[in-house]
Amino acid sequence: MADYLFILNPNSGTSIGKNIDSVARAIEAFAKKTDNTSHILFTESPGHASELVRQNKESSPWKAIVAVGGDGTVNEIAQPLLGTAIPVGIIPVGSGNGLARHLKLPLRFDQALNRLFTGQAITIDSGLIDDIPFFCTAGMGFDAYVGQLFSKQATRGLATYVNVSFNAYWTYKPQQFTVDGKKLDAFSLSFANAGQFGNNAWIAPHADLQDGILDQCTISPFPKWFGTSLAYQLFTRQMKPSEYISYQAITETIIQTERPPVIHYDGEPLQLETTRIKVSVRPKSLNIIV
Repeated sequence: MADYLFILNPNSGTSIGKNIDSVARAIEAFAKKTDNTSHILFTESPGHASELVRQNKESSPWKAIVAVGGDGTVNEIAQPLLGTAIPVGIIPVGSGNGLARHLKLPLRFDQALNRLFTGQAITIDSGLIDDIPFFCTAGMGFDAYVGQLFSKQATRGLATYVNVSFNAYWTYKPQQFTVDGKKLDAFSLSFANAGQFGNNAWIAPHADLQDGILDQCTISPFPKWFGTSLAYQLFTRQMKPSEYISYQAITETIIQTERPPVIHYDGEPLQLETTRIKVSVRPKSLNIIV
């Protein structure tokens, strides 16, 4: 028998918030059926998941501490577990579920629970952007702009994200960055530990969570007609170097901007207060159940 700590985010992208009691009961029943013990806690505000992990990670020899939520919840739970032996488990019920999709974890609730209790732990890399850990993707430019707009919407999910992205596309203007001393204009600047943003939008199809590098994807300014091609490549896993898209394998880079930028890390937007942003990788820093 093993002890699992489940941390549920009632505000994740699916209907979990409306059914949180039944979700908790389902977890308890499934754990009991498989001769495991479940301990369930609920988040109450942004950042609360990290606090709950810090408060409870030493209270039992946990088989895993499990994020029941989206990539933001996974991020909050994983941050305090960096460099520890305790694995993160994922029950993906968020808007995009980028890390779960990259790891080919089941998206169905019952199948995800079964994988959690029968899976094995692997060790993956993590990234840092301005000293903030991320596990899937991070970046600045259009993706961060959309993330900021999306975070203000009353409803979540793919349809809302597509609508926000489409409207933003027509008004967004590329920005100027200085990357390791070289000036460039870019539509977006992304750093991929995992291969996708979520919802199977693959920004870096060849990204590997265990190779000790980040895939830097720079999308240069392009004519409006290219947007359809770009979206098609993203959602068909066909992004590749071209006239407007370039890739670079990095372990560390320094970006400077004219004004403090909005960034995103694992889909969470953040307005920085600095114009100098360091991005780096931490190889083999997190254990995760797959």
